[in-house]
Amino acid sequence: MMSSAALDSDDPSPAPSSHPRLRVARLGAVVVLALAGGCSSSSGEVASPSASPPPGEPSVEPTDPGPSTQGPARAQENDPPKNCAPASNPADGTDVTVTVRTNVGPHGASAPVSTDRRLYGMNIADWVPEDYSPNIGPAYLALLRALNPGVLRWPAGHRSQEYRWSRGGDGQRGNWTLYPADVDAFMGLVHAAGTEPLIGINVKTGTPAAAQDLVRYLNIEKGYGVRYFQIGNEPDLVDGITPSPEVYADELIAFTDAMRAVDPSIRVIGPELLTGAHVGGMQGTRDWMTPILGRAGDRIDGISWHYYPLDSGQPSPTSGATLTEAHLFQESADDWRPAGLAFADEVMPALASLRNKYAPHAEIWITELGEDPGPAAGLGLSDTLAAGLWVGDVLGRYAEYGPGAVFRWIFKSGPEHGYSLLDPNDRPKAAYGAYWLYAAHFGDRFVDSESSALTQVAVHAALRSDGAVTVALVNKSIESRKVHLALDGACVSSASQLTLSGPSLSGGSFDVNGRSLTADTASAGIEPASVSSDVLFDTELPPSSMRVLVYRP
Repeated sequence: MMSSAALDSDDPSPAPSSHPRLRVARLGAVVVLALAGGCSSSSGEVASPSASPPPGEPSVEPTDPGPSTQGPARAQENDPPKNCAPASNPADGTDVTVTVRTNVGPHGASAPVSTDRRLYGMNIADWVPEDYSPNIGPAYLALLRALNPGVLRWPAGHRSQEYRWSRGGDGQRGNWTLYPADVDAFMGLVHAAGTEPLIGINVKTGTPAAAQDLVRYLNIEKGYGVRYFQIGNEPDLVDGITPSPEVYADELIAFTDAMRAVDPSIRVIGPELLTGAHVGGMQGTRDWMTPILGRAGDRIDGISWHYYPLDSGQPSPTSGATLTEAHLFQESADDWRPAGLAFADEVMPALASLRNKYAPHAEIWITELGEDPGPAAGLGLSDTLAAGLWVGDVLGRYAEYGPGAVFRWIFKSGPEHGYSLLDPNDRPKAAYGAYWLYAAHFGDRFVDSESSALTQVAVHAALRSDGAVTVALVNKSIESRKVHLALDGACVSSASQLTLSGPSLSGGSFDVNGRSLTADTASAGIEPASVSSDVLFDTELPPSSMRVLVYRP
């Protein structure tokens, strides 16, 4: 997690004055969701992780295009009419205009950007083992499975830098011991959740021999087939973990070579930098990523870093990194650019450039994502409706760049941590609700989308394997907003919606379509509300809410 020391910078350089997503002229307080244009079919469908539609939604049979020599399938006489060119004029009183283009990807990509279940990765708190050992809590498991996570990270955070492997031999240090029974219990959770693990390797106080034996236990003796191993955690944190990026690179090479001597098929994730500012020496910080990739890029399969915009340990009340609702939704911050939502558009292209130069085979992983890693651990903000709306926006922003994996910090923790998705009694927080809307209902191929008033209403859109176009609207305003949608490149016959909302932005209570999100409702699904055919492309968002619209062909 991020250190408050990382936030101290004397660099006066301002944040970027423009944002690449702000390409539509502002229409005052108007929001328009535009689905304009003709009907066109999309090619190259990518199957979603599940063959069936999300819970609570009807099955939609895909259209059979017939042999390629016959061209597109013809509409049958009894097919419902499809709205391929909605009216260009928004309804009276529209506040915001949103445009979705289904034939191209975000940020100038020529095609939709694919993601998979690893977008919903989760950090698992090894310091609260009673959730899954000796038995897995039924509600805990149901709520985890409902998010369909593609990978679970464990031991999480700095705990992965503080253990000694009980079979690892001499030379190790650590303030807790990792036993085979601990590993087996976690792997039981992995299998029950239908996912796979990312195992943290202790570089700080461990040894290559201990890491090698852990791989031997997992994949040779037990046959768990673990693919992903994380080498170290936040070596750039200023607490004496690693003196330089060159030292970390040498450690990564030594540990990786020892581990691959046991199982050459493993995939190595690193360097786990604590903040994107260290990607290229932003604002006077030291550049760790470039020298590490330059020295050890051929060993790395996942280029990993952590994203925390704010810090409850920030001493300056005027800093853009101070923990407030306003700062959570800010587009940019002059004193600390990672504090702004627009940082995604700065750091992800920078990482892609370094990847292409030093490790073209590697993916980009965000292995920790949360509102605040500081000493207050997000208390008072991460457990609010505001945090849920932040997740609804920020997760979509990073997904649009096609990361290999994104991990929430953290799925569940103890009462001392506010940033978990579940409270100590397995009750979902609003941030869980935002994850659930994406994981249970959203598509896996992100397409281009724009908002005329991004600071009020954010938009993200994706294609689903059943042919649906899914649109997420995040109303960050404390007032309702009327949105008009223009959809280019798709024909629509019907639509439904699910809305996450609550009585107060700073409160913790929320519901989805008026129902509480529990282990039962998250698993079984909540019935989407039908959208009337005469207002398919005009929707009114409640104050401080997130709505997912599902448009079917």
